[in-house]
Amino acid sequence: MVLDGAGQPVGVSARLELSGKPSVLLFEEPLDIVGWAGPWPVDERWWAPGEARRRARSQMAVADGRAFLLALAGGHWSVEAIYD
Repeated sequence: MVLDGAGQPVGVSARLELSGKPSVLLFEEPLDIVGWAGPWPVDERWWAPGEARRRARSQMAVADGRAFLLALAGGHWSVEAIYD
């Protein structure tokens, strides 16, 4: 989960705008976010209604030097990749 400075969950609007400034990534332990890029829309298999999938991806860099590729779908953040 990604939280803003007030501890509120960060979401993505239909206009691909973050609802707050990402400050903390909850991943095994709280990690301070020092930079981010995105979000970028992902619209997979739009031609097959039963298989269609929409989400927004963002990259988040944390204070320990790692970076994460995150996806937000249905209000839930997931980690798609970790770069160290």
